[in-house]
Amino acid sequence: MNEPVKDKKNSQDRWGVVLLGHGSQRGTSKAECSCAWLRSETAETPGWCQDCPSTPDGLKQAADRLQGMLELDQSQMVLSCLEFIEPFPPEAVKMLDDRGIHNVVLAPFLLGNGKHATLEMNEIIEEVRGQLPGIQLHLADGLGLDSNLADLVVQRIQELEESSEHTAVDRGSGPKGILLVKAGTKTEYDDCIWLEDLGQLVEARLGPEYAVAVAQSHYGDPTMDAAAAKLAESRGVSSIMCVPYIFFPGIILQRNVIGGLEQIKERYPQIAISVTPPLGVDDKIVAITADRVRQAWSQAAP
Repeated sequence: MNEPVKDKKNSQDRWGVVLLGHGSQRGTSKAECSCAWLRSETAETPGWCQDCPSTPDGLKQAADRLQGMLELDQSQMVLSCLEFIEPFPPEAVKMLDDRGIHNVVLAPFLLGNGKHATLEMNEIIEEVRGQLPGIQLHLADGLGLDSNLADLVVQRIQELEESSEHTAVDRGSGPKGILLVKAGTKTEYDDCIWLEDLGQLVEARLGPEYAVAVAQSHYGDPTMDAAAAKLAESRGVSSIMCVPYIFFPGIILQRNVIGGLEQIKERYPQIAISVTPPLGVDDKIVAITADRVRQAWSQAAP
């Protein structure tokens, strides 16, 4: 193994980083974003719209920000995806190898601990090492449970609360319900304990006037219906604000999250329902990934 140098500048000169997202070509239309919730009632784009980027554009923005935070040059950073967007991981690592960079950190840019963040990472590592035996490949930790992510969720809530559209629908005297919804993963791959912990962090930050429940958009437990019932029937909320724990607009947000909210609205017509934009590209998230890469550098040092 090439010996990593301890000097920060020299270490950067020797290391490459592959930022690894899930990948999608969706999200170019506001019909696939949270804006669709109010646009079903009016043709106007809501004032809280953040013009969220599509997945390809958003991931490129994230890679550019990560490159800057790590003070790398362009040759040391490659954006890769598991699906839909090339280069895929083996090709991305080979690109760095062809540039003479043989120490590489694979940095997952994934929310949650499902199959993509666990089993597929191990498969990718094995595949790359089989194809490129001269590469020293290191897997950085994923985003996981992090207080910065709780802060970002709170930020999205507060941004919507400050908008005129939310003021118009907020009503009632019970606690304000927050429904935090991640993209669905089968329970066999993710027990979502980390998601429950994240929900508790968010509720602690918001204070006693709020009640938080967590859910998956589809596939496994906890379901959106069960989480909504917990908020409405057990905790007596007067409103439910859904926070899509998703990076970008797309079919999951449109079909599963917004579609699920339509059913909840029919079930609890007395409860005001709203939805925030997805997480998007935010320095809080990219900074977590930068820290994970630095940890991988440090762990590889002798």
